[in-house]
Amino acid sequence: MFIVDGTLARGRFPDELQRVIFEIAARADGTTARQLVLVARHVRTWIEPILYECVIVRSQQHASSLSETISAKPPGFFEPIVKSLGISDSVTLQQSKTILAACSQNVVNFAVWVNARNPTVFLPFIRSHTIQRLTLKAQPQHPSELCFPRTLLASLTHLMILDGPYTWFQLREAARRAKDPSDLDYKSATAQFRSLTHFAVCSQNWGSTQSILKVATNLKYFVVIVPPQFKAAGVIAQRIEEIGDRRMVLMEHEQTIENWEASIRGVRIGVWERAEKLVREGYFAEHGDVRQWK
Repeated sequence: MFIVDGTLARGRFPDELQRVIFEIAARADGTTARQLVLVARHVRTWIEPILYECVIVRSQQHASSLSETISAKPPGFFEPIVKSLGISDSVTLQQSKTILAACSQNVVNFAVWVNARNPTVFLPFIRSHTIQRLTLKAQPQHPSELCFPRTLLASLTHLMILDGPYTWFQLREAARRAKDPSDLDYKSATAQFRSLTHFAVCSQNWGSTQSILKVATNLKYFVVIVPPQFKAAGVIAQRIEEIGDRRMVLMEHEQTIENWEASIRGVRIGVWERAEKLVREGYFAEHGDVRQWK
């Protein structure tokens, strides 16, 4: 493999070996992947699917550029490729609709970082029937009512809800129905949570979402997330110990776009893997003097 006049010659290494090398390099680093698509046409064919496996729309300008790329590609190009998709605060809902229409058919991981808006406004436009992991992070000025499409909620295995404040009628209603299993609507109310095995919430909302421990019958992990050096972490850890549910664990974490992308790409251990390890080893808190179940 060698460069001649800016093009990649293909005589020294077989294509199969070249492809393996380039794909490993592309998956290790997004910047490298973007550079590799410029090497040669056949390399671009290999790397483009990797480049778009994880798409993060960080700004309106980025959204506009991505929309132009979508228009330039053949119809359906992004549908089988994009598996993880993140949208940040400055992206408009209209821009998001265009991107979701083209890129969300096979999305497994979806994340939203917004400030003043309700993060669930994006969810009705997701076209994937196989979405499993959802992260919502927002700081609305007033309590926002979380509203999940029923089919989407029923497909989730991992759900992270950070910041807030939020209200959540679907969970309250399911919790009310769960008190009386003979209620005719009991099964339909709780069925929305049937796939959920991992749930994470910030300290602000963990008290109002504890009912999910009863509603989500397959739940294995209930993670309370606090920022590093959070002053009330000890109080929360003590309360978890008092509750005594060994699915619960307190963790320090800063859920930034960068951290989310790093965990998706396998560069960094994610929240869920850390929580699984702590629960498996008998811990109810990641830090503190007393943090292991007796």
